[in-house]
Amino acid sequence: MLIRKISGYALAKVGVWAVLAIMALGSTADADLVITEVMSNSGHPGGPSNGDWWELHNSGAATVDLTGYYWDDDETGTDDASIFPSVSIAAGGTLVIVDENATNLAGFLEAWGGGFTAISKDDFGGLDSFSGLSSGGDAIYLFDGDPAASGTLVTSVSFGDSDGGGKSFEWLADGTPAGFSVAGELGAFVAPGPGGGDVGSPGIFAVPEPSGLALLALAGVAGLARRKRS
Repeated sequence: MLIRKISGYALAKVGVWAVLAIMALGSTADADLVITEVMSNSGHPGGPSNGDWWELHNSGAATVDLTGYYWDDDETGTDDASIFPSVSIAAGGTLVIVDENATNLAGFLEAWGGGFTAISKDDFGGLDSFSGLSSGGDAIYLFDGDPAASGTLVTSVSFGDSDGGGKSFEWLADGTPAGFSVAGELGAFVAPGPGGGDVGSPGIFAVPEPSGLALLALAGVAGLARRKRS
């Protein structure tokens, strides 16, 4: 703790503000975390690269320590959430969480061309090291602390049917849904390594071109108009 045994006046002038500042920094750091990609149904035929995976991006200016964070595909705070190990995401960085054993992680990285940070389900604690993501539609919830106790929801995404698989779902760094990955768009590419064929961009968060931003804005307006007419 930053607060030492000092006079009551000094505590009021310094200690309380220090605590409030620390709390604000923690809250801001949590707000900077966003889920930017999910592969719920790989098209790889087998081997070390066909497990589900998802990508967490730190859009902020400070490193975020994920130690003790939880994630699950259930918002209710069940007792089978996965507990993050001692791992951090640097400012502007990404972390890919993979439903593969630790011995398969190198093969997963090779299949996608490497150059990014990924951790295996074996690194996680909890009763369920990786909640299987349904190919028919599911969700991911990230909590700061135990969701079954006082943990708070940090960020979440939901997604629909995988449409046969082999393509990841993408979200922009501000949380805007960007649909299925398309090779050559928003940083997505065809996995070049063994068992390749999946389309995605693990470790690369989606940044649209200016024309892409305009299209997304138009799509949002059209969606709003449809909701108003319904």
